[in-house]
Amino acid sequence: MKNGLNNYEIIIQKRAEVEVDEISIYYESLSEGLGTKFYFEFREYVETLKNIPFFEQRYQAIRILPLKKFPYSIHFSVDELESTVTIHAVICDYQNPETTRIKL
Repeated sequence: MKNGLNNYEIIIQKRAEVEVDEISIYYESLSEGLGTKFYFEFREYVETLKNIPFFEQRYQAIRILPLKKFPYSIHFSVDELESTVTIHAVICDYQNPETTRIKL
């Protein structure tokens, strides 16, 4: 296991990529530039996960990192041996967690 900054490789699964695109398009339809703001906040949090991936563990191996300005959370897992963070989903905080749980 490595120590220091920028240790963790980020893997964004297809589901999460699609969700980020859909959320960005939705916010852009509400107000010009809002979708871009969502995308940039998401990318900023992804950069944080490269350095500090040990946020709240919600269920099984899935951790949660809520965005600050938008009601969404990044659902991810950490593999310390491989030094990877896998982003599984970006889920609205208002959804029922029982129906949006990520299966590993």
